[in-house]
Amino acid sequence: MVQLKKRGRSWVGLCPFHPEKTPSFTVSPEKGMYYCFGCQAGGNAFTFLMEHEKIEFPDAVRTLGQRVGVEVPDREPADLADPNAPVHHANRMAAEFYHRLLGESPDAASAREYLSGRGVGGAIQEAFMLGWAPESWDALLGEAKRQGVGEDALQRAGLIGRSEKTGGLFDRFRGRVMFPIRSVGGKVVGFSGRRLDAEEPKYLNTADTPVFAKGRMLFNLDQARPAIRRAGAVVVVEGNFDVVALTGAGFKNVVAPLGTAFTQEQSRILKRYTSTAYLAYDGDAAGQRSAFKAADMLLAAGVTARFVALPRGKDPASLVQEGGGGAFGERLEASEDVIDAKLRIVRERVDLCDVPRKRRAIKRLLESVARVPDPVTRELYIGKIASELDVPREALVAPAAGKRARAATGGNREPPIAKRGPGKTPPGISLPESQDEWYVLLHAVSEPRWLDQMVEECRAEYFTVPAYAEFFTRLAELHADGRGDVEEALRSAADKELQRVMARLEALRGAQEQGFELSDKAFRESLNRIHEDALARGVHERRTESTGDVLEDSLRRQRTRKEIAPGPFGGRRPRA
Repeated sequence: MVQLKKRGRSWVGLCPFHPEKTPSFTVSPEKGMYYCFGCQAGGNAFTFLMEHEKIEFPDAVRTLGQRVGVEVPDREPADLADPNAPVHHANRMAAEFYHRLLGESPDAASAREYLSGRGVGGAIQEAFMLGWAPESWDALLGEAKRQGVGEDALQRAGLIGRSEKTGGLFDRFRGRVMFPIRSVGGKVVGFSGRRLDAEEPKYLNTADTPVFAKGRMLFNLDQARPAIRRAGAVVVVEGNFDVVALTGAGFKNVVAPLGTAFTQEQSRILKRYTSTAYLAYDGDAAGQRSAFKAADMLLAAGVTARFVALPRGKDPASLVQEGGGGAFGERLEASEDVIDAKLRIVRERVDLCDVPRKRRAIKRLLESVARVPDPVTRELYIGKIASELDVPREALVAPAAGKRARAATGGNREPPIAKRGPGKTPPGISLPESQDEWYVLLHAVSEPRWLDQMVEECRAEYFTVPAYAEFFTRLAELHADGRGDVEEALRSAADKELQRVMARLEALRGAQEQGFELSDKAFRESLNRIHEDALARGVHERRTESTGDVLEDSLRRQRTRKEIAPGPFGGRRPRA
């Protein structure tokens, strides 16, 4: 139950999706939407139930129907059916098949022995639905045929491939311990398979599919979410076995990336649930480098990153296997703030009398500090670096500020808070990010004239945040169809990511009552900066040889507009 209090036209309370002491969860009864300025969760009543109760869209529809006395048939109507249902069904069938083989098949004896030797007992095997993919090239194909699962669904799920030589189909996973990967809602969406011999690759992950993307998911997040909220922190490790071993040792708030380097999108996902992350990577030089790269992503997302130092040659799984949960708990207790850890390593390994080496070390430290969105935290870090490395503080402030303006925040390029804030931020509201892209979209859903201008002068590729690019595309489609009820169409969409963006924009639009500015001038300035950035990134396109470049034409029009501005009653007057 969320306790809400009236504030203006909205209601506010403590967010049910992440721990917080100051209310940042807002509900708009007028729009039927919710949004949290802390973890960026948002949507309508359906998405709230889907996230809070871990159910799918059709079940959310039925649940709300029961509460208001509307009967929803058990059979899914066409508009409620999931177009990816065959893919989900294929993944579920494969997970059950592999799991059954692990427990029953003589061929899986080596896998059972291996798991037992690593301390992974039956209860943990059940909890993670671990499985075994036999060496056969068509075991899964045969099982799918028996269960009536089509080859198309298996291919779309990434479970089978087609030989370039023979054209025949084959199982992609063979001779591997199988780790099902589940969505936040608990559906099996992919797999990670580990070889037990020396054959490469050691780990094989499902390729990206309609329901699975490695860079935007985390192993075990579905089961770890409640523990993350209770602990107020998450433990991030490198591998699936580390997650399984730590969970068996009593650490339930553990997740891992999926065979790729930790991404900015993954850091933003974790930010929805907690503001503190413990990085427990392997105890070697490669593990340390990976941990520090992940820390930079987390810092950019506004998450406090702590470095957990493990003994050389150890990973979390081997540590708990040899010393139990207490050994890992001690390492967590001894963890350091990641900037403190980097400072310690600099003092230990860098000759601070060697000016070039010291300068390079300081440069790397400032690159990490520049990612931190909170200005107070940045200032404290800069002061600490100056003190620890005996450098005048004023010599560090300017470089850090410059790096802050240019700091890359990952592939999605979502700048953090307090960039060049458009308009005046109302008191008590911490924006999820201060970015021209969401500001332009906010104008577009507020007034048809701004929507007209945005669609005319923008392209999806001008938006650096994928969710915003997709939102723009949907707006443009509705605009082209002549839909007058663009907002209503977006609010009623079943897509959770579109709902989250729409909820964010609704919440920010509601903040106008507290001084948040929406105006022609603010809209134009943000649109100009989007255009300038698109030109700088080289993503603009040309219409025809005769009409020339879309963005250059647009910027030319904007330069002309700067000479005059609309008067208070719609007339035009010289700009001061």
